[in-house]
Amino acid sequence: MEKLPDLSKIKELRKKLNISQKELAEELSKIEELNVPQSTISRIERGTIDPPYTKFKRIFEYLISKRKEKEESIKIAEDFMTQNIKSINSSSTIREAVNLMNENEISQLPIIENNQNIGSITSKKIQKYITDNPKIINMDVSLIKELPFPEIDKNWNVKDISDLLLKYPAVLVRKNNDYIGIITDSDLLRLPNKK
Repeated sequence: MEKLPDLSKIKELRKKLNISQKELAEELSKIEELNVPQSTISRIERGTIDPPYTKFKRIFEYLISKRKEKEESIKIAEDFMTQNIKSINSSSTIREAVNLMNENEISQLPIIENNQNIGSITSKKIQKYITDNPKIINMDVSLIKELPFPEIDKNWNVKDISDLLLKYPAVLVRKNNDYIGIITDSDLLRLPNKK
């Protein structure tokens, strides 16, 4: 007989999948010969009942299959990027950049001209310069622009994007020669809530 993990794994898997005991019981009731009421799931998780091997195995396998579905459901940039890219050009003023950031509740902007990613500007850099010299707010962003955000293909996976975002405030997503989206930390943080 194959060895299954201990009973606590059912609760651990269920919680990671953000499924309530009631929802799990409802889903299991749809599977032939696996009608497990919520009270039984609760007792299994608390360790106050020792379920038959076959029932435990089917519940565990169901949760594993749900985890795989969830892992495979969102994998590439196109699935979770922000499609409406807010950008400025190098002749925009720092004030215009600040206003655009405030209006859209964002902290960085790409500088795009003629469909070319020529630089970026972040709220941190603006804050540093304005603190030293408040008059700079009326000058062009080209004065304090930073390196362009990295560009990725729409099919990049979450892991590689996450690695890039450890070093850069955002990445631009391309499809052929067009920018189709932008990804920031906040897009990645919303991933667990996306179905």
